[in-house]
Amino acid sequence: MNKKLINGLQEAFEVPPPVDKERFLKNLPYPKSRYRDFFFSQLGYIRKRVWILSAVFVLAGWAVAFLSPGILNWHVEAGKVWIVSAVLPFLALLTVTEIYRSAFCRMAELEGSCRFSLQQIIMARISILGGGNISVLALLLFFMNRVSPYGLLRILLYLGLPYLITCGTCLLILNQVHGKESIYVCAAAACIVSMINLVLSNMIPLLYTNTHLVSWLFLSAAAILLIGVQTYKLLKRTEGNTWNLLLTE
Repeated sequence: MNKKLINGLQEAFEVPPPVDKERFLKNLPYPKSRYRDFFFSQLGYIRKRVWILSAVFVLAGWAVAFLSPGILNWHVEAGKVWIVSAVLPFLALLTVTEIYRSAFCRMAELEGSCRFSLQQIIMARISILGGGNISVLALLLFFMNRVSPYGLLRILLYLGLPYLITCGTCLLILNQVHGKESIYVCAAAACIVSMINLVLSNMIPLLYTNTHLVSWLFLSAAAILLIGVQTYKLLKRTEGNTWNLLLTE
């Protein structure tokens, strides 16, 4: 009897198919912003200290390249590349933790209910921060190329590999470990990569010769693959978050 009653109520109150749905949605009074406006608006959500510290990395690289011989009396020009490459893991740490700041501040759910999805927000911030880091790396590469005996490709590999490894490792950690404690794990990983880079460059200089160039290329490709896989997992986790019409931007 109850089943018949339930079926009867469902038939009596069946929701009719939507009529003129597209026109209704187009005329719905909600904030309409273009993706270009949204992209540039994300610049305001990236903390100023990220840009300040990025500028500090550039200034430090310039100082190491052009001022260090007179100040620190270094006689091996190649050592400047090792010092700069040992600092770059902390640039990667700064970038990755900024991308995950929504989760750290427990704002991911709120951002996911805005006009643009959380996935789009993360992609916009990755693009902005990635562009900034490419600029920093390009300037450091220019500085080192002026003073280092290594060729341009080798300098690019020596500077880029510690950065890429730290990015991939931090993304892996943040995809597995949730909460603010993950920041400390990422910081420890960046310190380990930096220390390994310094130790290897001083104890096993043979690794920094043309003989092992293929190995450096292989490790760089593996690090880039790790970054791609972990970024895909991050975006996959957020793709289900859709815009809630009850909230506005």
